[in-house]
Amino acid sequence: MKLDDKIIGEIERIVAALGAELYEAKYFFSGKTAVLRVFADTPSGITLDECSAISKKISLCLDEIDFSKGAYTLEVSSPGITRMLVSVRDFERVVGKELSVRYKNSDGNLRKKSGVLKASSEEKLIFESGEEIDFASVLNGKLTINL
Repeated sequence: MKLDDKIIGEIERIVAALGAELYEAKYFFSGKTAVLRVFADTPSGITLDECSAISKKISLCLDEIDFSKGAYTLEVSSPGITRMLVSVRDFERVVGKELSVRYKNSDGNLRKKSGVLKASSEEKLIFESGEEIDFASVLNGKLTINL
């Protein structure tokens, strides 16, 4: 199920007011249970207390506007370190970090590039190595986790 733009706007407003950024909000069914899952984050990572505060505010707001005709479960959490990077904003958040990017080259062949991201824009991704990838060809990316 697609969330209404008004609902997404309300969730974004609440998350921002509490000092975080909305990463994703989705509404779906898990079996017979309706679930509204909200992923939020801050530049330094989001805490359990912050997730709890966001959950309480969203719940109050959705109750006021009669969001769902039936019962639903609200889940608020971090998108996690292994989150998929897909939007320009996702890549902007990880400038200076090591990541792996899947993209299609000019021949349409699937390629993978790993390295430290130096800059991100709507036009391209620039790596510290000097290599550039047109953003339009990017399929997705993930942070590289070095233990």
